[in-house]
Amino acid sequence: MSRSPQTDYEAPRTGESVWGLLDQGLVSGVNFFTIVLLARSLAPEPFGYFVLAFTVLQSAGTLQSALVTRPHNVLGAVRRGRDYADFSAATAAAQTAFSGLLTVAALIAALAVALAGSPRAGLVAATAPALLAWQLQELGRRMLYTENRLRAACANDALAYGGQTAALVVLWRLDLLTGTRALLTLAAAFAVAAALLAWQLRGTLAGSVRRVDLAAAWGFGKWLGVAEVAQWLSTQLYVYLAAAVVGPVASGAIKAGQTLLGPMSVFLTFVTSYLPIVLTRELEATGSIAGKLRESMTRVLPLVVCYCAAMALIASPALRAVYGPAYRPYADVVQLFALYYVLLAFSTVAVAALSALRATRAVFVGQAAGAVVSLAVGWLLLDAWGPAGGVAGMLVSWAAAMALFLHGLRHALRLPALRPRPRADQA
Repeated sequence: MSRSPQTDYEAPRTGESVWGLLDQGLVSGVNFFTIVLLARSLAPEPFGYFVLAFTVLQSAGTLQSALVTRPHNVLGAVRRGRDYADFSAATAAAQTAFSGLLTVAALIAALAVALAGSPRAGLVAATAPALLAWQLQELGRRMLYTENRLRAACANDALAYGGQTAALVVLWRLDLLTGTRALLTLAAAFAVAAALLAWQLRGTLAGSVRRVDLAAAWGFGKWLGVAEVAQWLSTQLYVYLAAAVVGPVASGAIKAGQTLLGPMSVFLTFVTSYLPIVLTRELEATGSIAGKLRESMTRVLPLVVCYCAAMALIASPALRAVYGPAYRPYADVVQLFALYYVLLAFSTVAVAALSALRATRAVFVGQAAGAVVSLAVGWLLLDAWGPAGGVAGMLVSWAAAMALFLHGLRHALRLPALRPRPRADQA
């Protein structure tokens, strides 16, 4: 028997939250391992090209979160029974269309690269199945988050990411590891996990695709989607700008420095995934998120500040220990990323609150401002300071965005509570 979807609204239990944090630790830990293994196995230039491809996957994932999975986390969190199943079926249909478009775009890009005679055509082609499989697995994983089935999500990720890790180690031991093979390994592992998720969520996905549900998800996610494009211009753009202005080695240096802040990425990604659900249910139950928002800030910020300060102090030996002597000169990249993650912690909680309050336009305004700053100063900073200039550009852009997030949050908290109205079939 499949589980009945969203039969009630349970308050998040401590045990489930721990499983969620362990789950995100597994996800980010394997991504960290993949980057380190490729950095130590490949020369700096091919590693830089792998980083560019891997960043495409991660950037597509953030857009998926805005347009598909976060609307499900927030809007689906307060739906029950058939209404929830129908909304989930609509979400799955939207995800299939979105992933299909991305996959076709990747194949067209691979064909163009091959016709240009580039030896990187295989790497670009491998992003197509990796995009499709990763996105489908992530959709199912985030649906389990909506249902507070974090233990089940962790078990599925153990299969996906554990299988990926085992295959990468085998390729490394056989001296067969390349960027292309790494992406194909990722695609195979996530395809198996996505198939299992389809069975785990068979009750959730048994609904009908309704236009009203597609419209509701689009109405919520459209501003977040545009905001993610703006955020990409404020952050991930620097990976590509670094390759264009300085060279692919600079892209690798930026990614290597950021990866050392992996534990904070684990923590903040979990906050991004789970906190909007918690705040949405708090709003539904009490009509206010102010108390829960203060509690979230006091739990998130001290941990982030302590870790980032410690990593800034040991940046140089940490780079040498993890990546080898070739990356030791980039300690300033790590130190700037430490400051960046402190700013990111503030804004992560603010964006979660704005999402719960349905004030997604304010998220767009902040990200758009950051993108404008990024486009204005990005080239200059990279040209002047190399990889460290790229991180400095992210800092300046994110500071501008954060200021507007906080302004939008203060405004949204002054508005009357927006409780979801019960649907006719819930009366």
